[in-house]
Amino acid sequence: MFRFGKRLLTGVAAICAMVAIFSVIAAAQEIGDELGDISLGDVLEIKYIETATKRKMDLRKAPAIATVITADEIRNMGARDLMDVLKMVPGFGVSINETGSYMFEARGVRTTYSEKIVVMVDGHRLYDSYYGSALYHLFNDLSLEKAKQIEIVRGPGSALYGANAFVAVVNIITKEGNVDGAEVSVAGGSFNTKKISVLGGKSSGDLKVFGSFDYADTEGADVTIEADSIAGAPFSMTPGKADLRVEKTEAFLKIASGNLSFRGHFAKKDEGSFIGFTNILTDENYRKYEYFWTELRYAKSFTEKFSASLRTYFDSFEFEHYLELLTEGMPGHPDGAIGVPSLKNRVLGAELQFDLDMSEHNHLIFGFNFDHIDQYDVTYIADYNQFTMEPLGSLQDVTPKGNYCKNVIRKIWAAYIQDEWEIRKNLNLTAGVRYDYYDDFGSTVNPRAGLVWNFWKNADMKLLYGQAFRAPNFAELYTINNPVGTGNPDLEPETVQTYEASLGYRFGSHAANINYFHSNIDDQIFYDSSSSSVRFANMVSQKIDGIEITLDGKYSADNYWKLSYTWQDPKDADTDEELPNVPSHRVSFSLNWGITKYLNAHTDILWTGKRPRVSGDTRDDMPSYTTVDMTLIAKNFYKNLEIRGMIHNLFDEEYEDPDMSGAQQLIPDDYPRAGISALVEFSYRF
Repeated sequence: MFRFGKRLLTGVAAICAMVAIFSVIAAAQEIGDELGDISLGDVLEIKYIETATKRKMDLRKAPAIATVITADEIRNMGARDLMDVLKMVPGFGVSINETGSYMFEARGVRTTYSEKIVVMVDGHRLYDSYYGSALYHLFNDLSLEKAKQIEIVRGPGSALYGANAFVAVVNIITKEGNVDGAEVSVAGGSFNTKKISVLGGKSSGDLKVFGSFDYADTEGADVTIEADSIAGAPFSMTPGKADLRVEKTEAFLKIASGNLSFRGHFAKKDEGSFIGFTNILTDENYRKYEYFWTELRYAKSFTEKFSASLRTYFDSFEFEHYLELLTEGMPGHPDGAIGVPSLKNRVLGAELQFDLDMSEHNHLIFGFNFDHIDQYDVTYIADYNQFTMEPLGSLQDVTPKGNYCKNVIRKIWAAYIQDEWEIRKNLNLTAGVRYDYYDDFGSTVNPRAGLVWNFWKNADMKLLYGQAFRAPNFAELYTINNPVGTGNPDLEPETVQTYEASLGYRFGSHAANINYFHSNIDDQIFYDSSSSSVRFANMVSQKIDGIEITLDGKYSADNYWKLSYTWQDPKDADTDEELPNVPSHRVSFSLNWGITKYLNAHTDILWTGKRPRVSGDTRDDMPSYTTVDMTLIAKNFYKNLEIRGMIHNLFDEEYEDPDMSGAQQLIPDDYPRAGISALVEFSYRF
């Protein structure tokens, strides 16, 4: 009862804060009007979103707390990839682990694989069943030249999108064939970075074609590891340079004609491993990934009120890691220890969806989904015995006796329904539910409901509730022959219940929003080291309260600003202890200034508060830090040529992300992040 009272008081305080903000804004607006202040614009642009309900609608009326970032905004901010965009979204944060992989935090939830965030391209899920994540390796730095806009819905999304739409859904909406032209971009900069991008589109009658190609290669930031987990030993490589090299290739194709459309996407990546899988600095690592998906969709309107669509899709994912687990010269391992795991995943699926206007004020969608997921060719090559750690003398295929995971098949059947009801012109109710059945762990049901009330002309309120689940991934279910921990085929899905309240107000060319959320997370999956056999188990419950406040103004296409503040309070639901590695406070500010017709300047400032340590770690909390990114764009001075100059971490802020080993303190100085870097890009439109 006491806990509920605290949450209620927090929610009331959030609403009071919003009322106070609105009062101050209204007063300032009145004063401005009295003084004859002249605004450069009268009304903020209307943004539309598809992800919240699976059909296009005004962002203000959408039953979701969401952020929409347009292609122009992406270009102005000098975003190199998806990571640069997400780090500026309210409620999001980005950090790294020992392999240099990005860890995306959303609404106080931070995990190694970022598996609680669904990433889609045009509604097509990017998904690796082994890690259960699109963000862990291959798509954390997804190229964005193809993006028309990025839609980020915060909160549970399983009622529409199924597994792992736990705390957020990110959907990259791509450009259409009516681009009608081509653009070529080349870039170069710090750390021997090279990039090339080509995109183009053409439309002729019903036929629309759009495609893009991106290539990037970099040696990676010049980051020094002063000490690792064996620092000071005769065979230690520290201090030494972290391995942050990356080479990646992407290609995308989109064709539409009448009711039929096709999409295909290929991505390939070869990267280093920062420090290394065992927190020992090594120099012989690589991690290779390859992903290909294709989708064919047919949509038909039978009447003005009834339509249907069928999409079939095929996904293929594979990886190979070359991991130097122990460096040369270690006792018993004069040549070190090498492990080479690899596997392949493929998904064959179909979705049938129906859209029906029940009346002028009621829209119904319902659909069915099936996925057949196959993990195969799981192999392990090593030069050591996994059980005794004795050297084998050379790299050998140990798959028959010592494989690290199983070849498995997973089948998923799902059905969903959602009803949008316009109760009154200014009052809308959306409710839906989805049923998923997995042949390896059973069924789950996830409902959602959202009430949107535009109670004044320029003010709106949203009350939202949703449930979601995170399916156990194949690593958690089927890991074998691992002395650190094994899989558990009896795992249940993780679950979350989230309550949200939002108030928004628009005044001329400005807007203000405040969002409050409370999440209850159950059955989180961790290694259970308390049992005789260390393996994954459902063993943790969490509760998270948070407030997101955003203010923004837009006076013209090239003159706008955004300010956001996030407070979050993630705790262990059983012990009430603060969860580690997540800041309680975060502030972001963006300013775009069209200085002249020929020059545009953009600045992003991100302040991240201190982060508490893992239990047992006696080191001080991770200190707060501030990064500043700046982009200058020269345009309109020579035909269709554009030049962008991008500087990230402008003031060379020294900051780190936490070593999560707790009492072991494997990395004394934590994981250092990149300092200042620069990139210059030349683009020409044909």
